[in-house]
Amino acid sequence: MSRVCEICGKGKMKGNTVSHSNRKAIKHWDANLQVVEMEVNGEQKKVKACTKCIKTSKKA
Repeated sequence: MSRVCEICGKGKMKGNTVSHSNRKAIKHWDANLQVVEMEVNGEQKKVKACTKCIKTSKKA
């Protein structure tokens, strides 16, 4: 299964780690995904969601 948030679509990000001598190495960051039961269209469903989406849904 992919590491993508089912609500907002956030996934893997890519960038560079830069050393003191200015050498670049590619680094990957995964989204902080959690499996949570959420109410979708009136029914309980297990969803992979990023923590930002979980926090926002609890406010609503």
